[in-house]
Amino acid sequence: MSFFEELTVGKLTVTSGGSPAGSTLGAPASGTLSVVHELTGIVNRSTFTLTNASIPVTDAAGSGSYGTLKLFTLPAGAVSYLGCRQNYTAFSEGAALTGAAGDAAFVIGVGSAALAAAADGALTTTSVDIGSATATITLSGGTGVGTKTNFTATAIDGTSTNATFNLNWSGSAATIDATSTIGVTGTITVLWSLLGDD
Repeated sequence: MSFFEELTVGKLTVTSGGSPAGSTLGAPASGTLSVVHELTGIVNRSTFTLTNASIPVTDAAGSGSYGTLKLFTLPAGAVSYLGCRQNYTAFSEGAALTGAAGDAAFVIGVGSAALAAAADGALTTTSVDIGSATATITLSGGTGVGTKTNFTATAIDGTSTNATFNLNWSGSAATIDATSTIGVTGTITVLWSLLGDD
């Protein structure tokens, strides 16, 4: 049964052990990522649960730092993202991330493309066109929270290159001292609709 045929199932839980045909769940280097798809065939809701899911962080010195965890790849087809709610409840820094452990300042959001370059604690355009960037989160002793809800529709032509959900992270140059990782705990819910394939 293909992913599109499964759109009528109603509820589909995907863990790191498998995905519907033509789709792929992301795989953090450590921690866990799972998703529950509530599928109607018209408007669908995907809820991602992250438990200390690791995002690799690349330090670009004075330009800040950046990292991406691919959450999910849909089968080929155009898709419209209708809204997103992000609720982050905890973060854990890799040992080398900051000189003073627990002081990282960053923003995080969900985009149709992976973040490809440092932006000194900022996210724009396709790095946050699904889920807008949070307000700056500054960790205190390694803990911090952030919530963001947005309802801006974005249409992606995924007929030749499959559409994806990407969790993007941008740290400030002032607080990130090395290439490392950051672990993310929380949930991300996305409303989306399929627009068809060629």
